[in-house]
Amino acid sequence: MGLKAYINDIVEAVVTTAKGMRITARYGVDPKEEVTLQYPEERWEVPERYRGFLHNDIKKCTACTMCVKVCPVDCISLESVRGADKKMVLASYDINIGRCMYCGLCVEVCPVKSLTHTSGYEKASVDRGELILHFIEEDAAEVKARVARQVAEAAAKAAEAAKAAEAAKAAGPAGAQAPASAPPPAAGAAREEKKG
Repeated sequence: MGLKAYINDIVEAVVTTAKGMRITARYGVDPKEEVTLQYPEERWEVPERYRGFLHNDIKKCTACTMCVKVCPVDCISLESVRGADKKMVLASYDINIGRCMYCGLCVEVCPVKSLTHTSGYEKASVDRGELILHFIEEDAAEVKARVARQVAEAAAKAAEAAKAAEAAKAAGPAGAQAPASAPPPAAGAAREEKKG
């Protein structure tokens, strides 16, 4: 390496450092170029289609399990039981946001659009259990027991209705034949008066 190449390297280093410092100085002095936010008090506005934490509207959810089947990292889990009206009832619905990669596949396949992305992105925690979002506050065993009682009550009502219908059906033809075979007493008395 000659003296000329050595001097060229020094000049190039000084020029590139000056360019970089010019940009840094502009951002440090010009208030329009300020990019730092005082974080807890000031926050960036997230874009409209930002994929943040998942949220499930339990009232709209049909427990079809499409979100569970399509999730590539198995971060969604749900339990459901068939209710008295033959529809599925959610016993539990949990999303582990510590495992979620926010791909949006579950949102795309949800047929009733109950599963959506929110703008949330802050969930710092020292315990992994806090990263599991529970959308049904009631214990799954309690929900299953309540639904089982409702199903049993509906079955009992249906059995009573069937017995009442059977009794009405059995009594219906017998009650219809009795007046035809024996005339009413008033009609018989009128005939006797005409004869006399």
